Amino acid sequence: MKRTRKILAILASIAFVLALAGPILAAQLKSPDDVKTALRLLVQVSNDFKRQITNKNFARVPHEYMEYTEAADALRTAIKNEPADFKNRVETRLKAAVAAYQKISDMSSSATDPDKLMAEHAKAVTAMNAVFDLFPADFRPDPNLPPPGRGRGGQKSQ
Repeated sequence: MKRTRKILAILASIAFVLALAGPILAAQLKSPDDVKTALRLLVQVSNDFKRQITNKNFARVPHEYMEYTEAADALRTAIKNEPADFKNRVETRLKAAVAAYQKISDMSSSATDPDKLMAEHAKAVTAMNAVFDLFPADFRPDPNLPPPGRGRGGQKSQ
């Protein structure tokens, strides 16, 4: 019992240190605005994937994949001057996310069932969220907000 408590105390300490490391990393990022923009683009394109699938506009999905790869490249560019260990962790997860979206793109050429594509989209979002987990919470965009300049979340009219 005593040993279990020690192990739990050590794990709690590690979790606390890791929780503190997120904001420290944010303060140290060399291009925080570029990172935030790239993460926002990833979410926007992911939402576009979902919209195209929901509307059964499967022919448009490969274009969304191209945009997703451009957003991934923007994130790579935004972190290019970061420490190698951090870049490697981001790259590993980013490759998995891009591969998941590529699978949706590949499936869209023959798929006629939006439910199958939406199931793959859910997996892709999970992979994308794994990338986001490497960044502080305040860097992560809200996937429910419309892109700037669109809908009610955009600019106010005067």
